[in-house]
Amino acid sequence: MERAVDRAGARKLLSCLTDEQLRIVDADEDYGTALGYARDALIGRDVLELTHPDDRDINRERANALMTGGVPFSITKRYIGADGRPLWVTNHISLFHAGRTRRMMATVELIDGPPAEDETRLLRKSAERILAKRRLRTHHFEDEMFGEPAFDLLLDLFAQDLAGRHTYTTSAAIASGAPLTTALRQIAMLVERDWIVRDPDPDDRRRIRLRMTASGSLRMRNYLLAAESL
Repeated sequence: MERAVDRAGARKLLSCLTDEQLRIVDADEDYGTALGYARDALIGRDVLELTHPDDRDINRERANALMTGGVPFSITKRYIGADGRPLWVTNHISLFHAGRTRRMMATVELIDGPPAEDETRLLRKSAERILAKRRLRTHHFEDEMFGEPAFDLLLDLFAQDLAGRHTYTTSAAIASGAPLTTALRQIAMLVERDWIVRDPDPDDRRRIRLRMTASGSLRMRNYLLAAESL
């Protein structure tokens, strides 16, 4: 938020006008300043190009719904500034007609960061994205050289916890990408460090559930937020 205030001064409400294809046709100077661009450099650009990749689909869906008879809406999302860093905003979007031309008006409110539900979505997607990239690496390099099964296990467990899904020992071992015996040693180490905990399944005592502890979740949350800010 400090970055946005520094760029746009004390003003926290900005405005942007797009056509039906979400191309910017007008914007105020502070909108460009907040994103780190000259206003003229934004005219004609697709607003989704300026939006964080994880937020583009929902932005497009809501805009399409508005254009096909929906009601005005608000969306909390991230822009990506000229310096590559995210800028959290809540956009209030409405549709109006200028003759036969339709335009979408966005009143852009700069905010300090994501609401709790958006932060949960952000963290889960971040963990899933990092894990997917790490798994992709194993297709191109030898596992023995770059494998970090404990961290892969933590990433998967954190994402599953945020999604409200149970994780069992066997599935956690698979997520680690390591042989079962190695994965079990890693799980024991993480339990000893108080980053994860093992609970018997109340419906089947033969199965063991794994979940992050408060300490483990806090560590992973802080790591992912720091990674997202790079």
